Amino acid sequence: MSTCRFMHQNLITGPDMLDVSSALPGPVGMPAPRAAGSAVAYAGGRHNASRDQAFLLEIDSVNAGAEVGQATFRWKRGQMQSWEGAECITSTAMTELADGVSVKWASGIGDDFVPGDGWTIICPANEGPVRLLDGDRDTLWKATGCATEHLTVDLGAATAATSLILADHNLSDSATVNLLADDGADWDDPAFGMAVAVAVNRPHLTAFFEHTARYWRLEISDPANADGYVSASMLHLGPHLSPSRNFSARYGRTLAAGRQLNITDAGKVAGSAKALGHSFTLPFSGLSDADAAGLEQMLSAVHDADAGRLRPLFFTPLDSDPAGTYYCLPGAELALSGQHQGRWSASLVLEEVVRTNV
Repeated sequence: MSTCRFMHQNLITGPDMLDVSSALPGPVGMPAPRAAGSAVAYAGGRHNASRDQAFLLEIDSVNAGAEVGQATFRWKRGQMQSWEGAECITSTAMTELADGVSVKWASGIGDDFVPGDGWTIICPANEGPVRLLDGDRDTLWKATGCATEHLTVDLGAATAATSLILADHNLSDSATVNLLADDGADWDDPAFGMAVAVAVNRPHLTAFFEHTARYWRLEISDPANADGYVSASMLHLGPHLSPSRNFSARYGRTLAAGRQLNITDAGKVAGSAKALGHSFTLPFSGLSDADAAGLEQMLSAVHDADAGRLRPLFFTPLDSDPAGTYYCLPGAELALSGQHQGRWSASLVLEEVVRTNV
């Protein structure tokens, strides 16, 4: 009999456990000025750091002149306590700062610079492994190609896993995906402890299995990918909760349209459409003590009080249909009622967490 599955507790607890074959660097923002001079700053390059950063620049001297090529500047990254560079010559050619970020200036009318003129450059993190573990559907890991890419996980010790999800991927129908596992880090011959071909389903690639290993690798080959690169929003590798009794056939599923309405004084209705999302009302009956405890632990993990954040989970209504997987946030309450013979009934509400950048 098919049962539902809840995937939340991830064995991958940090980016240091995850290695990607390649990752595209992040974009570099246009410098935001707070300047009295007329020079215009331009930033360039591709930001390759694994965290979001702000670069701060400030004119520190016009003793040699107030024009581009004469004045000097100092700079630092926002998280640094002191300036990392000082008395750097302003130039019409790109000057490299750090982490792949460069800056240049174009002269204006009048004095180009006044002492204290400043600029801020916002640089999102590179699109590497940290993007797969942040729980955010709007951020993506992007590989530099699509012919042969992989995600490799070192769990530090042999650990049991039962579910895999690669969320919001861009794989084509002809992509080949294999999940490998072993207790050695050599991904060549001899044969692996486990090698499973994973079917490509959308929007999330989902697979269920049972295996214990320290090293895991998801190999992806998609040379026909129209984007020219492989991307995904999240990677889940870990255990899952599957209650011994499935939810009642009389459950509720609602499709809600995100939208913003504007009504003019004349009564005309207009607005903008946003993403569609599902919500579920799931009644359970005949649950065991272990089932009830598992649901309570799941809700506790979602509401991470220590970190002060909410951590949504993946929900597969039927394990026979892994393609039907949703990224959801449970309601704030889990209603449990005692039944005869030590059993429990429960009501669980789930609301899909949708992407807002599409």
